[in-house]
Amino acid sequence: MPRRRRHDAISEGHLALIEQQMFKLHMALDDALRSLTPFRPHYDAISDLKRQMDEAANLLRDRPIDYARPHAAPMSGPGLPPPGRG
Repeated sequence: MPRRRRHDAISEGHLALIEQQMFKLHMALDDALRSLTPFRPHYDAISDLKRQMDEAANLLRDRPIDYARPHAAPMSGPGLPPPGRG
C-alpha cells in the first residue's frame, strides 16, 4: 500500500466537504431543537454539539475559537442606485 504525504493543515477541498456536511447537520439539529422543550438534557446536548461543531470549524479555518460571523442585515449592501441615476 503506497504511503501518502501527511500535511500539517487541512486542504481547502476537505474543509469544503466538512463544512457542507456540517451545514446539513446544523439544519437537522435546528429542526430537532424546535421540537424539544428548552433546557432539558436532549436540548442541551444538541446545543452543546452545535457549539462544539462551530468551535472545531473555527479552529480548522485558523480563526479564534469563539469567532462568529458578523450579522449581515438583509438590506446592508450597495443596494439600488438612487432614482434618476442609472
